[in-house]
Amino acid sequence: MYDMPPTSPWFFTPSGAEVTGFQAAGDEALRWWRRLRQAYPETGLWPLLMESDTPEYLADTYTYATVAESLADARALDGAALLAEDGERKLAGCSPEYAAELHADLAGRGQWPAQPEQPGFGLPYGWDGRPEEVTVALVPVSAPWLIPVTLHYGGWNKYPSPGEHAAIIRHWNDRYGAEPVAWTGTTIEYAVARPPATRAAAIALAWEYHLYNDGEYDLYRAETLTDLAAGLLDAPVWRMWWD
Repeated sequence: MYDMPPTSPWFFTPSGAEVTGFQAAGDEALRWWRRLRQAYPETGLWPLLMESDTPEYLADTYTYATVAESLADARALDGAALLAEDGERKLAGCSPEYAAELHADLAGRGQWPAQPEQPGFGLPYGWDGRPEEVTVALVPVSAPWLIPVTLHYGGWNKYPSPGEHAAIIRHWNDRYGAEPVAWTGTTIEYAVARPPATRAAAIALAWEYHLYNDGEYDLYRAETLTDLAAGLLDAPVWRMWWD
């Protein structure tokens, strides 16, 4: 398949799936992701760029539900509703001043930045922007939004539980064509086929982004929800992280 480099066994997930992979760096790794993504309907193997220590993180499996229970949750839950409920709790629990600021941003009354930050993929590059060797992992999964259940990882701090995470990814895949490209123990990066094309739609996404990961504004050098929305407008790449 595409003269793919030889793969090696890498680790088994809690669901019993064997993940294999090969090494690549920089643009080459991204090219392999695109080729293997194209082949996914035939292979059933979803490509993910991972760091060398990712399996160590993923070994800390989610223990509050079995894989079967998480799968049932993933199929039953509504990702958009989960985020909306989280948003209601956040607005109800924050200070009146901060709630007023968020309401103003959500209503489109925030100051739109002239030059918003719009980062590309972090992996497979280092902090200095140079190509970095990563593993192009091949994950057996029936749909990419079920990757959190296959890996059965999460539920710490603000990182979603596997079932909830899968439902959120399904929501974003349906609405924006978002697909996971890079996955480490603390970060996820998405390729986005249909990013928001209006300011109002970008603000709505920014609110969901803000609720989804506790990295919040950091990767977009944003100070407000409106700053973040400007970075997500027409953005073909989304980057998230958890602390």
